[in-house]
Amino acid sequence: MGGQGQSAQAALHHTRAAAKFKEAAELWEADREELEGHAQDLTARAVYLESLGGVPPSMPLEDHVGELSISLDLSVAQQPREEQLPELLARSGVTGASADLSEEGLQMVMALRKEEELQSFVQRLLSKDWRQVKADDASALEFVGFVQRALGEGPALRALRDQLRRCPWVELKLGPGEDRLQVGAAMEREARELDAAGEAEEALEGFQRAVAVFKLVYNFDPRSKSNPKIKEMVGNRIAELETLIKLRDPGYAEAQAAPTESSSADDLEARLARLRQ
Repeated sequence: MGGQGQSAQAALHHTRAAAKFKEAAELWEADREELEGHAQDLTARAVYLESLGGVPPSMPLEDHVGELSISLDLSVAQQPREEQLPELLARSGVTGASADLSEEGLQMVMALRKEEELQSFVQRLLSKDWRQVKADDASALEFVGFVQRALGEGPALRALRDQLRRCPWVELKLGPGEDRLQVGAAMEREARELDAAGEAEEALEGFQRAVAVFKLVYNFDPRSKSNPKIKEMVGNRIAELETLIKLRDPGYAEAQAAPTESSSADDLEARLARLRQ
């Protein structure tokens, strides 16, 4: 820097740089002499630029500021404070409410080391799987304990989700605004994943939950009433899943094999409630 009209600005930057090198010289004993000499060179250049009164410099930078050669021994450098990772993540805006629901997102929230952030992340994870913590004090306490243990164990995302599937204080979340066709499809997909992983008992429960939700869609969803193709598709899903269930559980009630329009809504809701437990 140092063209027409920039000499004063260049002088200011050189002065600032000289001050920084003086500070470095005070902190780094091994190269104190070299750092102080470089600071003096920068100061000399700043004085020269200020003396020009806005006229472009005729002397090149190298005439005032030579090359700096220092030897840094990092083995004697002061170690960074241990808390840096959680603080850096917090300053970056990572929270349990905003982190991506992925393995990377989970590990970033874990690194915050804050129970409330992991609680928020787990609640979002449950909601994504159409689940929620039961609304009673005992379940709330179980949830807090679960999060505390997770912070200590540091499970991977898949392991965390598997643990949540088995928690008795977790229930299905099928509110009025939920699309039960999507919920049933998600439950079937989850059950098939469990089945492929050899989790036979959990897969069986998952298939039963999916069937219960699909039957609600088959009998009462407006789309099933107005669109025969959707009704047929859902009926086929129920028949296929019930075949899988009967292969795994010979005691599965035969009466559940064929969905009918006359099925009682109260009865279906009661069966679904039992499956939630």
